[in-house]
Amino acid sequence: MKITQVFTLGICCIFTCIALDAKSHTCMDTITNKQKVLSFYKQIVGQRKAELIPEFIAEDYKQHNPTVKQGRAGITEMVNYLKTLPPPPEDAKSPIVRAIQDGDLVVTHLDVSFMGKRMAVIDLFKLKDGMLTEHWDAIQPLPDESGKTVTATNGITEIDHNASTESSRSVVEQFYKSVVNKQSDNLFIDAAYIEHAASVIASGLGLADYLAEPDRSVKIHRLIAEGDFVVTQSQFNRSGKTFVFYEIFRVAKGKIAEHWSVEQVVPDDVKVEDMF
Repeated sequence: MKITQVFTLGICCIFTCIALDAKSHTCMDTITNKQKVLSFYKQIVGQRKAELIPEFIAEDYKQHNPTVKQGRAGITEMVNYLKTLPPPPEDAKSPIVRAIQDGDLVVTHLDVSFMGKRMAVIDLFKLKDGMLTEHWDAIQPLPDESGKTVTATNGITEIDHNASTESSRSVVEQFYKSVVNKQSDNLFIDAAYIEHAASVIASGLGLADYLAEPDRSVKIHRLIAEGDFVVTQSQFNRSGKTFVFYEIFRVAKGKIAEHWSVEQVVPDDVKVEDMF
């Protein structure tokens, strides 16, 4: 599947609910980076207000997607395309399931349905002085999960801000060290752990065994945490292909309690480093 900004930020997010609970700011102010991103989805993507792009997108906006235009031109192209499509229904459910902020980085986890297909999407934005300056993403088609209690995106969505961000981050870091060193992961995974990741479930392996498969080598680029949620942005190699790999962990009482992921192969004509 070709990676394009029009697809991941456009086609996917046309389902962003117009009534999304994000503050509708039209000028620079003191809102958080997470609120700024949610407002971007609402006003630029949902309401297609191209005239507000200069209030959200930095002139030197960097798209870590080599197949699309850089800067504001790429966002403008997306919005102009969206204007040719029917607007989302007023009662449309927002596809944004989770939003996690760590300093100048904001991660959104989306569940998108389009043309009979359902996809999990993770967007990662970097902001500076309230402006979006960089964007990364990954998209993964999902299997039919009709009737299933546990799906690729459901589970707890609200962040526990009473939880220690640094403790949550440390648990995930230590878990990955145990995977790399091929040590037992029992210290880090809760007995009632819930696996949401479609690829992990399909493998028939536990999370640690999935990550430690002989033909897989994982390289973590970023680790983003807020409260009890931790996101890893990484890459791995499998069968001669490189994949962009995002994981979301929920930590409870010092152990990993839930796990979601989105993985996407890097196209052959794209430099891997350009994706990160």
